[in-house]
Amino acid sequence: MVKKIGRFFIYVTFFILAIVYFSPKVGLYYFAEKGLKTFDVVISSETLNDRGFSLDIDNAVVLVKSIESAKIDKVVFNFLIFYNSITLDGIKLSSTVKSFLPLNIKNITVRYSILNPLNAVVYAQGDFGKLDGSVDILDRKVHLVLSPSKKMEKNYKNSLKNFKVSKNGELTYDKIF
Repeated sequence: MVKKIGRFFIYVTFFILAIVYFSPKVGLYYFAEKGLKTFDVVISSETLNDRGFSLDIDNAVVLVKSIESAKIDKVVFNFLIFYNSITLDGIKLSSTVKSFLPLNIKNITVRYSILNPLNAVVYAQGDFGKLDGSVDILDRKVHLVLSPSKKMEKNYKNSLKNFKVSKNGELTYDKIF
């Protein structure tokens, strides 16, 4: 009886991994890109590489309303059904946001797990400092906690006014979308 249960779990695990490995990740990416186009967001000049359990995108240029807004060195989508993540590395924002934010973002990571299906976790690091946060999908709330860098505190005080100082001294930002 134990052998049958063990064999069942092995077959189910293999089947799930095979579905993830052979799924059309590039096709899903183009479908998502088509959906972004309705918001006037276009991703161009990218190179796609399907790595089985992940999709790598290199050298993407993001255009918002036909204006170059950011260049991203590397994007990695990990698809594992129970745990998914998106990591963006080497983001250089357009000079149009220079008065609001530092232009270099080292990385942004968004993680989603079925163990916490109503929340996505966000982590970012860059010239602005460190940012931790969560997105509550059901209530449509964003909660961010910023640890600003010296550069952010010195040069971008107006942007920091959008954050509130919490009881424990952290800079927080809450928004309903």
